[in-house]
Amino acid sequence: MDSKVAEWRKLIKSLRDAGVEPYPHSFKVTHTVKALNELRRQALLDPWVGASITTAGRATDVRRHPNVVFIDVYEDGARFQVMVDPREPLLEYIWRGDYVGVSGVLTKTQRGDYAVRAERLYLLAKATQSLPEWGKVDRESPFYMRHRSVSMILDIQLRWRIYARARLIQAFREAFWRRGFLEIPTPVLQPIYGGAAARPFVTHIWAIDEDWYLRISPELYLKRYIIAGFPKVFEIGPQFRNEDIDALHNPEFWSLEAYQAYADYNDMMRLMEETTYEALQAAVGAAVVKYGDATINFAPPWRRIALHDALREFGGVDPDKLTDDEIKDRLRSLQVPLKAYNRGIALVKLFEKLVEKKLMEPTFIYDYPEESTPLCKPHREKPGLVERFEAFAGGHELANAYTELNDPVRQYEFFRREEELFPKEEAHPLDYDFVEDLSFGMPPTGGIGIGIDRLAMIATGAESIKDVIPFPIVARRELGQ
Repeated sequence: MDSKVAEWRKLIKSLRDAGVEPYPHSFKVTHTVKALNELRRQALLDPWVGASITTAGRATDVRRHPNVVFIDVYEDGARFQVMVDPREPLLEYIWRGDYVGVSGVLTKTQRGDYAVRAERLYLLAKATQSLPEWGKVDRESPFYMRHRSVSMILDIQLRWRIYARARLIQAFREAFWRRGFLEIPTPVLQPIYGGAAARPFVTHIWAIDEDWYLRISPELYLKRYIIAGFPKVFEIGPQFRNEDIDALHNPEFWSLEAYQAYADYNDMMRLMEETTYEALQAAVGAAVVKYGDATINFAPPWRRIALHDALREFGGVDPDKLTDDEIKDRLRSLQVPLKAYNRGIALVKLFEKLVEKKLMEPTFIYDYPEESTPLCKPHREKPGLVERFEAFAGGHELANAYTELNDPVRQYEFFRREEELFPKEEAHPLDYDFVEDLSFGMPPTGGIGIGIDRLAMIATGAESIKDVIPFPIVARRELGQ
């Protein structure tokens, strides 16, 4: 690195010795490159021909001819052409990758295209390394992940996916605002992790000499807002789980969690299908998307099917007729480990192996065994089940929702049952403070958590979660560090 920096220092010094400041403080534009490009797309640029324009962006191509130099200026996913007199002194110091500004006149070229004919050229930021060749991207190279900002410049598809994910987040936020939900923060650092069964990241707070945790879910704190009298709350943000890294998992991922007083899991189904439909239209311009070989239509209503019925229809097994030994044999044949056998959990494992990947169209799978979660209210009509659903599309789980448990005695008992059923690392920790908060009264409540990144994968046709997360976690050794 030292040798690189020495070369950069030499280049910067040569510019300043020539009277060229490589890093000025600011620059005022009258028209962004994106705005000019949009006017051209709508065939609205002709009235602007002859007008004074000041714009700026990254020089992605510099083409030198005897009578004119063309510079393609790139900004926010758009390009516009600049024409410069080859006698311009600053051209000596500009190469591909530099940020440049230009003041001039909008012109129509002999080929019928538009360009800004430069009256003055500015160097706004010197790139001390030249960009790799435009459009030639090796997505398997360490460079692609290590220098993600450069990859977003060179890989148009990656940039679009990152943009679509950001728009998806924005659109979900607006959809929940329209429905009267209050966006409200929860702690990222928590003394007891909860709201899911997952291994947390641990950190030590030196000021109080205690181990705390990065949140695995905002659920228990959002429920505290419901207890406090906030009837509709949600949060969009990162969660942290110290677990798998693969095509569907990143230790840091984004979710939307929402809770609504006086609602149940049926209301959450309607809320999800409506807001997802609106968010996809805003993010990618359609609610019908192509994912692999499948065409997926997110228009409501989505299919609803009970978990036991899904096992019969898609898995070819009747859970009501299977004995415990038959379930164990099935799981062994599917190479699914079970540290301790529990019939309800075993049926969920069978569902995950036999059914999940077959759910291509948006589908709500509802009414899970009560052992599947300690945070959900028992079913009002079906003993042994809870009012829980998971949403699936493209063969992936996208959401999890409950009619929330608000009985403090049952909550305590369910937490204790978890400790008995599961190893410590797989159980929900017993949060005594939360149980005590429940004892002050929480109204009937529906709650849902939606995985933003997996939905973005399906919306953009991405094969891996790494393709939609701007800066995914990759082992340093894989990056050559």
